[in-house]
This record gives sequence, structure tokens and C-alpha cells, in this order.
Amino acid sequence: MSIDAAMTRALARRQPLSVKQVMGKSVPAKTLCVFTRQWSALLSAGIPLTQSFDLLSQSTVGSQATRKAFAITLQSLKLSVSQGQSLHASFQMHPQVFGPLYCSLLQAGESAGILDKILDRLADTLEMSEALRAKMTQALIYPTSILAIAGLVLTVILIWVVPVFEEVFQSMGASLPRATQALVNASRLMPKWGGMLVLGLSLICIAVRKLYKGSPNFQAMAEHALFAAPVLGPLRKSAINASWAQTVSALLQAGIPLTEALGPAAAATGSPYLVQLTRILLKHIEEGQSLSAAMSKSKLFAAITVQMCAIGEETGGLDTLLYRASRLLAADLHQQIGNLSTLLEPAIMVLLGLLIGGILIALYLPIFNLGQVF
Repeated sequence: MSIDAAMTRALARRQPLSVKQVMGKSVPAKTLCVFTRQWSALLSAGIPLTQSFDLLSQSTVGSQATRKAFAITLQSLKLSVSQGQSLHASFQMHPQVFGPLYCSLLQAGESAGILDKILDRLADTLEMSEALRAKMTQALIYPTSILAIAGLVLTVILIWVVPVFEEVFQSMGASLPRATQALVNASRLMPKWGGMLVLGLSLICIAVRKLYKGSPNFQAMAEHALFAAPVLGPLRKSAINASWAQTVSALLQAGIPLTEALGPAAAATGSPYLVQLTRILLKHIEEGQSLSAAMSKSKLFAAITVQMCAIGEETGGLDTLLYRASRLLAADLHQQIGNLSTLLEPAIMVLLGLLIGGILIALYLPIFNLGQVF
């Protein structure tokens, strides 16, 4: 039985999912990346743990509210560690800020006595995930902004410009072409039903957003549907593969067993579908299958990820091979996003040209026909 088939049945039964946010809501991902990098540098310089918390609370990046909230968190960590609590247990008391990946690597570094090295690798992992997220967001900002402006311009034309032409058309007394009549009808409906349409769409968006936040199972189904999208689907898969390979590599290098590393790695990608898929991967591994064999039954993982896993399992260097795979996947993803940005600009311009040009032709077509009559 394939993993995708098992996933479909699991989603159909609406089994509960537990998706933990690695990047806390109260602290931006960039703040956590900078904190981890600075903390690693302080520990490498031999600065005591509690003193490093004092220094880091004064150098937090972000807004004033972020700095204040994070400083309070760091002081709480300092107090907990000073009272004899283990480092990873203290961090686990703040799940809204430090996710399972963070705490797992801290526990491994604390046990092995290589906390500074683990933090440096953790900072690399967090920075890579944040860079991929920022790159994808930046690539989508321009087309989204242009389409929003186009929608606003279209609304203005329908509400204020077309009625002026409609008065001219009525004075002519001639029948209107189909394209012009359709445009006039849309202009008449816009003031009457436009507000209701916007309200209805807003209510639908709010309902879907509430359902998405409250149902991890719905999140997994929505992401699975996104994978089928022509452009965003492959980009999302590539981002998940790169982040997952980087995170699993870091966890394995820290000495965490594979079966214990897969859960935090899936949560670190922010992919609800992968979190659900990980349960099935673990089941296949418990049945005696290799990780690469279990991964090959799903269409989520790229061929290079599966191949690197297979080679790593054969040679005993799974962490090294996954790290290399993550670098290759990240470089390929950056290239895909760059190509997408390059192609989107002319495509959007052509789309806007066809839209605006079509409206202008529809508006002036009756005037051209009238000129042919005379």
C-alpha cells in the first residue's frame, strides 16, 4: 500500500493531527535566528550561561514589544536554570517561542557537552528556513500587489467610467454589441451587489481561516491540494524538502535517533501534511523498512532527497548526505523562485494589457460601429 493512499484514508477518517509551531507566535523567526547565533558566539567565547541571557536580553532585535516580551522570556529562563532546572526543560516551558526542534537539539547538545556547536548548527537551520520563507514571500509580493491594484482599477472603471459611456450609448439609440452590453450589465450590478459580494467573500474567508486554524486535519488536506497547483505546488514541495533535509541532518548529527528526529523535523518545516505523513513513515520504519524505501512511496519527497537518503543509509553517513541534499535543494529552490519572478512580470503585464485593452475595445466598439454606418 502506498503512503499517499494511506494518507488519503487517514484524512478521510479525519484523524486528529498535532502540529506544533516551531517559530513562536510571540517572537518573529528573525529574532529567534539572531538570538541563537549570538548565543552560540557567547558560549564559544566562554561566557557563563546565566550571564549570556542578561547580555542577549539587551541585544534582542525587533520591535519594542518583541524585545520586551523576549527579554522577559530570557529572564525566566535564567531564573529556571539558576534554580537547577536543566536547560532543555527550561526551554520546554516556553513552547510558544521554542518549538520541539529547538528543545531537542538543546537536549542533545547539553548531554554531549557541545552546546555551542549545536547552537551554531541550529542557527544555520533556522536561518535557512527563514531565508526560504522570505524568498518565497518576496516573490509573491509583486504579483499580488499588481493584481490588487488591477482589481481596484477595474472596480473604478465599472462604477464611475462605464456609466458615463452608457449615457452616450443610450443617446445613440443603437443596439450594443455583446461585449459592450456585458460590460454595461456588470457596471449596473456592481453598485447593487458589489458590497454584498465583498461581504460574502469576507465571511467565507473568515470561516475558512477559522476552520484552518482550528482543524489540523483540514490544514493537511489544504496543503495536499496545494501540491497539485501548477506553480506554487512544486515550490512548496521544494521548500519542504530542503527544510526537512537540513533539519533531519542537524538532529542526526547531534546524536538524536532517526525515529526521534523525524517528528521535530516535520514540525520544523511548518507542513501539516508532512507531520501526518511522518506518522506513516515511522510505522513503515518500525515494520523494518528503510527510511528511503518508506519515502519513495510518497510523492512529497524529491528524487534527490530519496536517493541521498538511500546512499546515506548504505554508507552510514545519512546526516552528511542529507545536509548536502538540503544545500542542493535550497540552491535549486532559489533558482526556481528567481525564474518565477522573471517570468511573472511580463505575464502580469500581458494579462493587464488584455484586461484593460478588452474593456477599452468594448467601450469604443459602439462608437466605431456608428462611424461605419455614416
